[in-house]
Amino acid sequence: MMRSSPLRLKELFFPQVSVKALVPNAPENAPRELDLDDLDISFGFDFDADGKIANAGVGIISKSISAETAEQTSLYQVQIEVYAKFEVVGPEHQDALAVYLRKFAAASALIGAAREQIALMTARGPWGVVMLPMISMDLVVGPPPKKAALDAVPLKKLTKPKKTPPAP
Repeated sequence: MMRSSPLRLKELFFPQVSVKALVPNAPENAPRELDLDDLDISFGFDFDADGKIANAGVGIISKSISAETAEQTSLYQVQIEVYAKFEVVGPEHQDALAVYLRKFAAASALIGAAREQIALMTARGPWGVVMLPMISMDLVVGPPPKKAALDAVPLKKLTKPKKTPPAP
């Protein structure tokens, strides 16, 4: 049996999507993904008064690129904002792990949506598709709750499935 996500996406919108093609020194050698060190990533998450709706937002912005930079290696400069409204599954659960998992799910969904938009926009640019790399959610939403908060969560023991003999 599959467990449902801690959130259900209700609305998703992009108030800002901007991709600017740059002129790198050697485009043939430029990386095909954005450099995480060159990006500012922000994340916000909050609940409504009754805890049944969560709002989240992600902003991804290329750091300023000076015209005087002699080592220009980036193919594109991006600025994207994505916001979503989620229905909270199990709003009665407000423990540290539940809140962390909701933040994790929201950030993953929004960064995935931003990744798709960046790929879509750069696909029409002069250098072709450039991807937003995989991002550690710990860097976006913070570390998971301490072990003491997780000890209350029961773990299932994994068992190997029994082998069935082949049919004659």
